[in-house]
Amino acid sequence: MDGIIENLYVSRELYSVLFGPICSKYKLTMTQMLVLLFLSKDGRGDTASDIVERLKIAKSHVSASVHDLEERGFLRGSYEEHNHRTVHLHLCGNSDEIVREGRRVQEEFISVLSRGFTDEEKKSIISYIKRMSENANGFLREYFNL
Repeated sequence: MDGIIENLYVSRELYSVLFGPICSKYKLTMTQMLVLLFLSKDGRGDTASDIVERLKIAKSHVSASVHDLEERGFLRGSYEEHNHRTVHLHLCGNSDEIVREGRRVQEEFISVLSRGFTDEEKKSIISYIKRMSENANGFLREYFNL
């Protein structure tokens, strides 16, 4: 278990380095990029609250990012017919290229981290990471009484 904390920070730094050029190209913050990528995946949720809950990003950062992305035409909000309190977020067509490039970088990130691993080892790692995330989320729900 030695070094696990350092490895987490190294992985985060790698993610930032790989996303740097795209964020610069489109003048996006990392949070804005994460919001676009989150919304591009079906079944994960489509509200700011979903993003806050799943990605553990501060509500204020998500709110500011969503506002800026709406102003720039990358996403739009809408209400369901009977619920006018919850805003559902939808990507606009001009975000397609950014999302495509973002997904490519995510694949590159996984490729860098998984170099030299067999397919079986990769499956095991995915399983372990999912379990660790479930453990962390469970702890945080208890900690914050959610």
